[in-house]
Amino acid sequence: MDIKGKTAIVTGAAGGIGRATAVMLAARGAAEIRLVDVKQNELAETARLVEAEGARATTHALDLSDVPAAEAWFLAHGDVDILHNNAGVVSGLPQFPDVDAARLRWIIDVNITSLVAATQIAVQRMKVRGGGVIINTVSTVALGTGFYDAMYATTKAAVMMFTRCCAPLKEECNVRVAGMLPGLVDTPILDTTGAGGKSEWMKTVLANNEACVPEDIAGGVAMLIEDDSLAGGDWVAVRRSNGQVEYQWGHADTV
Repeated sequence: MDIKGKTAIVTGAAGGIGRATAVMLAARGAAEIRLVDVKQNELAETARLVEAEGARATTHALDLSDVPAAEAWFLAHGDVDILHNNAGVVSGLPQFPDVDAARLRWIIDVNITSLVAATQIAVQRMKVRGGGVIINTVSTVALGTGFYDAMYATTKAAVMMFTRCCAPLKEECNVRVAGMLPGLVDTPILDTTGAGGKSEWMKTVLANNEACVPEDIAGGVAMLIEDDSLAGGDWVAVRRSNGQVEYQWGHADTV
């Protein structure tokens, strides 16, 4: 899909990957970008950066853990060409199994329930418009055998499976759903893994792995959006090694 002139939604747009993606879309000529997050002040800065690239930006404070509110918002604003389901959270402390049931529901609703609801509504609207592209932010942890944050890994694996299951929508609705799998990325979410900062396990991960910057991931999102030869359910993992960005491509029928 040619991004120029298109309308998009980016969730989790207050910083990190969401902000970088929104700016990328604007730089590639998107006409309007609807920016969604719970952090209103940071959203305003993203809007400023988007508008500096020539696109119209609107900010929308929305708590995706409130699924009925999320559904109502997407019913009102989901008529777009591009949707980047990027918002996500980590467990923080305490970890499973010590985390309480309310926080478990919060993680699941932000990372997967609201994403499914947003996708359902967007697909229906995109089908009427003639087609569209939906990018779901997954994680390379979905390709592994486990992860310290059990609930983050579990919800991201669910997003991966959901993305793969949406593969037929390309033929049925002309809506291509794809997965963006970031490796380690230096974003503010890392500071929510511990109590008021980075957890000890995250510090170890950072010490032993090279981190991407958000713009690396936004570049991958651009490739997924713009290449209509890709099949539904395709995905790309983005990592850094020796200062270079590396891409691992996959398909709905592969892990």
